[in-house]
Amino acid sequence: MTMEALEATSNGTKAAPKTDNKSEDKPKRDRATRRPLPSLPSAASAADMNQVEYSALADRTAIEWVSLKNYEMFSLSPDGSFPMMKVSRSKAVRLADREAMMVGGGRCFRVSLSNHPRQNKPQS
Repeated sequence: MTMEALEATSNGTKAAPKTDNKSEDKPKRDRATRRPLPSLPSAASAADMNQVEYSALADRTAIEWVSLKNYEMFSLSPDGSFPMMKVSRSKAVRLADREAMMVGGGRCFRVSLSNHPRQNKPQS
């Protein structure tokens, strides 16, 4: 028996020895081709910000949680108070304090923001 007979073959060719490093098996993404994305602009202080009030419309009829799309705003009350946002099929975020909460189902009132915010007059 020769040494070649004991080596593993694949389709008649010698197979490359397996390595324990699993990362070599998966193709790596070429990071040079990834487009750099800009960061979000931020205000330096509250003095650099404008005070803005938004008007919104709340549906009069409650809808099922499952019929609400991801990233749609809703409220648990018909007057639209304490708005929240659905972020996944089982999670919502309260907009007032950005706290996430798990949701299994239920009924809520869809809230829609108007297209144009109402800006307060600058104080002199």
